[in-house]
Amino acid sequence: MTKLPAFVRSLPSTWATCPIYAKGVKLPSGKEACGKSPLGKTHHEDWSPAETALHIERNADTFKAVGVFTGPRSQGLVILDIDANLTQLKKKWGQDLVDVPVVKSTKKNAAKYLFYVPRELWGEVDGLSLSATKEGWEVLWGRQGLVGGAYKADGVYTQEGDFNAVPEAPEWLLAYMKDSYRGKQKTDEGKKDPRYGMRSTEELQLIVKNCLSVIQPQGRGSEDQWWRIGAMIHSELPGEEGLNLWRDWSQRDDEYSDDWVNDDPCLDRWECGFKSGGGLGLGSLIQLADHYDPDRNRFVNDPAARAVIDDINQMAVSFRQAVLPFEQVIEKAKKYLELDNPAEMNYNLNNLALQAGYRDQLALEKLIVDQIQFEGAKGLMGAQDLMDSDQERDYLIPDVLPHPSVVLIYGAGGDGKSMSAWTLAKHIATGAPFIVRGKPVPVQKGPVLLLNGDQPLVQLKEQLEEVDYPADSETFIQTDWALQRYAQFVKLMHNIKPKLVVIDSLIGCSGGRAFDENKSDFATPLYWLTRNNGVLFPATTMLIVHHANKQGGFRGTSAIRDAVDETWALKKPTKEQVEKGTAPGHSRIITIEKSRSGRSGTSLMMQMEADLSFSISDFTPEIDASNTAPSGITDRVLQRLRVIHPRTVTRADLNADPVVGGKVAAIRKSLQRLEKRGLIEVVGSVPAGDGKNTSDLYRAVLACGALRESVPPSENPVAGTDLRWDSSDKNEEVSHLAEAQESPGADEPDQDGTLSEKQGECPTLKSSAEAESAKMGQPEQYPRARDDERTQDELNASRDQAWKMWDV
Repeated sequence: MTKLPAFVRSLPSTWATCPIYAKGVKLPSGKEACGKSPLGKTHHEDWSPAETALHIERNADTFKAVGVFTGPRSQGLVILDIDANLTQLKKKWGQDLVDVPVVKSTKKNAAKYLFYVPRELWGEVDGLSLSATKEGWEVLWGRQGLVGGAYKADGVYTQEGDFNAVPEAPEWLLAYMKDSYRGKQKTDEGKKDPRYGMRSTEELQLIVKNCLSVIQPQGRGSEDQWWRIGAMIHSELPGEEGLNLWRDWSQRDDEYSDDWVNDDPCLDRWECGFKSGGGLGLGSLIQLADHYDPDRNRFVNDPAARAVIDDINQMAVSFRQAVLPFEQVIEKAKKYLELDNPAEMNYNLNNLALQAGYRDQLALEKLIVDQIQFEGAKGLMGAQDLMDSDQERDYLIPDVLPHPSVVLIYGAGGDGKSMSAWTLAKHIATGAPFIVRGKPVPVQKGPVLLLNGDQPLVQLKEQLEEVDYPADSETFIQTDWALQRYAQFVKLMHNIKPKLVVIDSLIGCSGGRAFDENKSDFATPLYWLTRNNGVLFPATTMLIVHHANKQGGFRGTSAIRDAVDETWALKKPTKEQVEKGTAPGHSRIITIEKSRSGRSGTSLMMQMEADLSFSISDFTPEIDASNTAPSGITDRVLQRLRVIHPRTVTRADLNADPVVGGKVAAIRKSLQRLEKRGLIEVVGSVPAGDGKNTSDLYRAVLACGALRESVPPSENPVAGTDLRWDSSDKNEEVSHLAEAQESPGADEPDQDGTLSEKQGECPTLKSSAEAESAKMGQPEQYPRARDDERTQDELNASRDQAWKMWDV
């Protein structure tokens, strides 16, 4: 032991240390020391390592070990004291115990690891006793722990690591200490096992006495375990019988002998009552006793106590489960959601749900999402705030797939709902052009997420192969999905940020709630997806596959239809459509029934191509001759811009166009709608007629390679076609001015159909918001679009050229 003083002097000077009485030495109280008792005055005085080393040198036969007081007295030192299960705990905590200063004794599977707690957390943490952890380890904070010298049983303590380079406590240890501190602030009584309440007082006394016979006192600083044991006894023996048992056990701790000289600390605490907040009862006392006596040898000489315990264990347990506070549930849930292993995450969430009083984790996930939504809520806003916000609806496929939106497609089984969804997804995954109003338009390319709850994997694979889905695209598949997994959906969306999400199917992803589809609350997940799209998770377009009823109509509660932005009905073409050649018999017509974007009545068509692949395109005519509603002007504006593509026009040009017709205000709104739907774009501006303002230049949006409708110069044009406008000759200049208005020396207009800056004000007709364009107009004033519809050969040529890009 000559080395002990030198070791003590090597300890950090900021530690509060203490000499430890050797085992068997007589204490000032007259009792024998157990080998863990510190010098009494050090409980109240902070002795530096130098002072303790000097005292040991002068009294070498009396003091054989050194201890240190944890907590603020030693600048935040905390000791993780593992008394058992060291191997398992090292696997659990992994690298956090590597290269950490450690103290070991001759006891197997035990060790003490030293950390420090940052000063700003000292008031938010507390220690844990063996009875609190129930895993064979405790946390010393404010208590004394031996770090060197003689071990009480046999041998000496050994040390590894640099005690002057103690690391900061890991997050999980701080979490335990914070939880312990919060737990001691609670006032709820937790749970109580009624099985012990059915036993006689004599039997309960027998159990308590038997347990206390093996539980060892912990010395100064162990008030936490002391009052916990008192609470355990008090739960079933609140009278004198329980107090006497607790008092007899407490007096066995030599380090508290001075406290009994003129006082009875047990009586004072007993009369104040106990509010454990952790459900401490005799079951906890038995478990603590089993830690010290795992083989239950204490029952060898006490068969009566064993008989009572065995009888109790055979009874069914029925008690009220203590419910975790809201703040703890949210804190733990958010932590579990960050786990990478889904099995571990689901296991922890399910356990937490039970602790929070829920039946399963789905309700818990809804709680978490509600909390996240509450934290990010904008609160009350004014109309101007909304108008000034950056909320804008875009289109992944112009005028076909709004973004963000929730679209539900339904149809009979086997009619091709999933194939339609995969074909649309293929466009997004590859960016392949899409036929809209007879011409290919560009598509926004981006990640695709497939949430599958309906199809077996082999079936899903075959369907993707049928549509030639590119395996190397940025597409992700999640199987066995449930719509109620709100929190996991949010996490998935933030990780992938998909442009398109395909959910197949609504019933398949509804789990055990599938039989409730006729109840309005079945649509709750759909309302949630629509409401939080772009709020709780990145904005996306969701395409949800749904089944039709036996009659081919919409299936389930009308709340499903109300919850989404659009509903699409997929059906086989009618006999009339097939006979007239409008749609092939092997095709499928997708009709947009409900649309919050004003697209109700438009259609898509999916069909199998000659190479057995599937294609899907817009099935809405460019000009609907049967549409006599004012909204028909929108189609005429779009057709006019497509005919002259890539040239541009201003709104004033369209106002004076006799082919477009309609009110000036209607043309303005048509341009706004077409721009929002992604069918046209603003590419610049020119000075307006008043010389003060500017007018936007509009151009149709078409994919690269789209055919312009034109009449070759060698052929006779259709009546009403102006070759200066509709010709494909790129070198031909087109004037917006009537020939009668041209004067010698006037500059020619630019190639895009707009006036150059050298020209003056365009002498177009002036009109008010209530005025209409001339029905007949003057052909020489403004070039006219062709009046006839395109031939079938022209349509086929346009479509073939666009779809050849799929083979690139």
